[in-house]
Amino acid sequence: MRLAKYLASAGIASRRAAEKLISARMVRVNNRIITDPAFDVDDHDKVEYNGSIVRLISNSEMTYLALHKPVNVLSTMSPGKEDGACLADLIPDIGRLYPVGRLDFNSSGLMLLTNDGDLTHLLTHPGHQVAKEYIIKLNRPLTEKDYNNLQKGVNIEGRKVEIDALKPHSGGKLSITIHEGRKRIIRVLFNKLNYKVIELKRVRIGSLSIGKLAIGKWRKLSKAEVQLLKESVKKGS
Repeated sequence: MRLAKYLASAGIASRRAAEKLISARMVRVNNRIITDPAFDVDDHDKVEYNGSIVRLISNSEMTYLALHKPVNVLSTMSPGKEDGACLADLIPDIGRLYPVGRLDFNSSGLMLLTNDGDLTHLLTHPGHQVAKEYIIKLNRPLTEKDYNNLQKGVNIEGRKVEIDALKPHSGGKLSITIHEGRKRIIRVLFNKLNYKVIELKRVRIGSLSIGKLAIGKWRKLSKAEVQLLKESVKKGS
């Protein structure tokens, strides 16, 4: 198993974050600093991160939480140098968990937190094109011309953003579904068309929906939900 995947499977960090930890010389294998994320390890190797031995997490130890993030909360488990509440302030201390993807500080909605590195990789890898649905409110009504432009796709930084679905929602809002994962992409997309997104709430990630989960609350996913999420991502990819 590659070292980056080993760290992710142990719940240390997502696979991408694990690669950065390895490159930063923070990981040892058999008492030797390893800087290659593709370095092969197995159960017989002694893997250490920050001086502590790393062990793989069994399936029975994996945790999956759905959280309804409020606005003005950082999409991280530790605020670091940034001020304000973070996700760790909203959930109990039940072991090391990491958010799958992010939501802007000013956005709300569904977030998935887990120590399953493989699922995190499946959901965040650009090639898997995981659909995410958002309910948004714009500063002014969307014109028919711009609706048609969105349906055709809009070029952002040399790459077209494709819309999977766009339809009216109650209260003068819009439901938009995309599989694009670039940072703040919905706000950037509508800004390109001279609109401002004044409210943004994510309501679905793949097969997982926010349902009636109240703002600031969390719940554990059932085994069936986890399995369906994995299957839907693999099918989509």
